[in-house]
Amino acid sequence: MSERQQQLLDTIARAFRGVELGDGVSLHETVLIDLYEGPEARQEARLLDEKHDWRKLVGDPALVQVTGSPLSFYDATGLRFHLPAYLSLAVTDFDHEDAADVLGGLMFTLTNLCEYNLERLSILDSPQRQCVKDVLVYLRDEFYLRDEYEYELESLELDQAIGGYWNSEPTVERPA
Repeated sequence: MSERQQQLLDTIARAFRGVELGDGVSLHETVLIDLYEGPEARQEARLLDEKHDWRKLVGDPALVQVTGSPLSFYDATGLRFHLPAYLSLAVTDFDHEDAADVLGGLMFTLTNLCEYNLERLSILDSPQRQCVKDVLVYLRDEFYLRDEYEYELESLELDQAIGGYWNSEPTVERPA
């Protein structure tokens, strides 16, 4: 692991220290939301998931094995809880084949700043936003500039997200 990767992992850990899932949407719940399952099935699936320490998700195979597009189905609280695990995965295994779909979804969520994504991302405080920006800059520098870059992401869209939304302060500072 490079020094830059370790610094980013440390930044992620500091920025998201103490973040818990609370009543946010959990990892396995996202699958059932995608399948239009009801609250009882979702509650049962939720029993499988970590709710207090996002660091336990780092390295958990379920993070990349959950089918569908889990990032699309998190509410703001669920996204804030799971985001540091996805960011950690991106920093350490961005070009890993098994993680391609999830990391493509992560890049889409962080750069497609539609109203839905902006609403969910608005829960992030300044250190968390700076952390996301730092990871996006790292990914751009390390992976996007390579010829074998796999993810369908326009350079302009990534640069606009980094220089625009992720470079600005949150409108309303939210408690951690």
